[in-house]
Amino acid sequence: MIQFKSRRVIKFSEPDPYSAYCLRISDGYCPFLKSAEKNDVLFATYYRLNGHTIEELQEEMFYYGVVHCEQLRQYRQHHQNSPKGILACENVIFDLPERFHNIDGEELFSWPHWLLKLLYTQVGVMVGKFWINEKATSRQGLSIPEPPCHFLSIRSAIKERDPYFFKKAPFLLPKLIESLDQGKNVHAPFLVSDCDISSIESMRRHRYYQSVFIWGKQEWERMIVKNDN
Repeated sequence: MIQFKSRRVIKFSEPDPYSAYCLRISDGYCPFLKSAEKNDVLFATYYRLNGHTIEELQEEMFYYGVVHCEQLRQYRQHHQNSPKGILACENVIFDLPERFHNIDGEELFSWPHWLLKLLYTQVGVMVGKFWINEKATSRQGLSIPEPPCHFLSIRSAIKERDPYFFKKAPFLLPKLIESLDQGKNVHAPFLVSDCDISSIESMRRHRYYQSVFIWGKQEWERMIVKNDN
């Protein structure tokens, strides 16, 4: 069972570690966050995961990623005539069982992030992955503050800036540049008729992650071959 904890609007003035982190990286690292916070569309939702293996955790994370990607798409459609629509940012924060507190965050996020990226780039949705103890540098070579938690960050694509994030998957870059969200069901090729992507239980019951994983692994292997040639 995946447990919902809480959802809130992030304000930089709040004293909790995640709000403080957002404030720090909004200055020079992710200026997008300032506009989102100012317009009250910087959202964070907290979930406690209960998987017994890394594979089970990855499945749970993928399902919540799907739910929040779809939530972002609906929100920006409803606010398409307002800055709120394009600025909205869904942050999905994961609290792991105690036995996984020393897990390799990069390995943890590898498959769920890759599958979400494959699915949603075509509709102009960007999915970022961040983990505890992550060591990263900015485009200017500066050390980026370490995240206080494991989370996915989901927002609308900025076509002028985001190609930077496709260096390892250049074959997806045309999908980003040409991306347009007209309500397409990006899951249609993989869904059985009664699988509901708005329902965690429905996706789990139909083993939806496994279906997408097979495709995603094939795409990964194809990309590796292309990059090696």
